[in-house]
Amino acid sequence: MSPIEKSSKLDNVCYDIRGPVLKEAKRLEEEGNKVLKLNIGNPAPFGFEAPDEILVDVIRNLPTAQGYCDSKGLYSARKAIMQHYQARGMRDVTVEDIYIGNGVSELIVQAMQALLNSGDEMLVPAPDYPLWTAAVSLSSGKAVHYLCDESSDWFPDLDDIRAKITPRTRGIVIINPNNPTGAVYSKALLMEIVEIARQHNLIIFADEIYDKILYDAAQHHSIAALAARPADRHL
Repeated sequence: MSPIEKSSKLDNVCYDIRGPVLKEAKRLEEEGNKVLKLNIGNPAPFGFEAPDEILVDVIRNLPTAQGYCDSKGLYSARKAIMQHYQARGMRDVTVEDIYIGNGVSELIVQAMQALLNSGDEMLVPAPDYPLWTAAVSLSSGKAVHYLCDESSDWFPDLDDIRAKITPRTRGIVIINPNNPTGAVYSKALLMEIVEIARQHNLIIFADEIYDKILYDAAQHHSIAALAARPADRHL
């Protein structure tokens, strides 16, 4: 029987920490050691469980929760998200701008598939959260990695970003606070990135999932609140 050949689109889809690191973790577990798996977003094993109020509401609504809602997501949830971001300075956002998915991973892939044509380029930080590179590749695009150097506190190298913009560049991914480095970007740095995006008509993809996990008096600034002109484009 001939083997099933995978698509070449999977060539750049990888998650290296699940290679040798995972293998070593399994070896330690087999020896009886308890290994805390911090590489996946699973808070329950560490005691971070859903509040009772949420569980009660889920149970109460189950009998009437059969069928489809709006494809954008529940209106009440979208309205709450809108109000949250309006309070953070995004005054012009409306409930019709809000789309809810089954987690950020699904939304990243959907956004890339909807926006990239074959050969289009997306600026992605290096090091990056691997899903961004994978999603670009699966969407027939090309992930172009810009440098976030440890010697510069893991901040994006703006000159490197500028040097890697081509006529095929569609957008730039900003992960802030950054995964995996933990860097939190200053307002001044974000404004420079916004200006670069304006000059080259780029879409800003803001991955801010860790905006509440801050240490040492770090302050998070949402880039969408800084890119407030009508012509600015961000997701």
